[in-house]
Amino acid sequence: MKRTLILLIAAVALSGCATTTTSGYEKKLAPYNGISEIDLIMLLGTPQQVYEEGGKKFLTYSFSRTVPAEQGSTGNTKSCQTTFEVEKGIVIGSTWKGNACKG
Repeated sequence: MKRTLILLIAAVALSGCATTTTSGYEKKLAPYNGISEIDLIMLLGTPQQVYEEGGKKFLTYSFSRTVPAEQGSTGNTKSCQTTFEVEKGIVIGSTWKGNACKG
């Protein structure tokens, strides 16, 4: 019984951390909604990828780095890829993935 309770508390605590990190990065991205594509590029630089489909443009910014590991183990790769959706020259949304997307 105690073990089940401990596992339940740990799961809730970990899911709370994920939500905080996720909401923090989403809050960081929110101010970009409504700005022009030109302003986005001036703020973030040239995107690594640009894709156009159905009258929309998708600008993707990404980075990755390997964090050195302790002796005897391999390093961990940290990455974040953020894609901004642009319609008629205005940012209308964004999506992201990765383990280094932080607010």
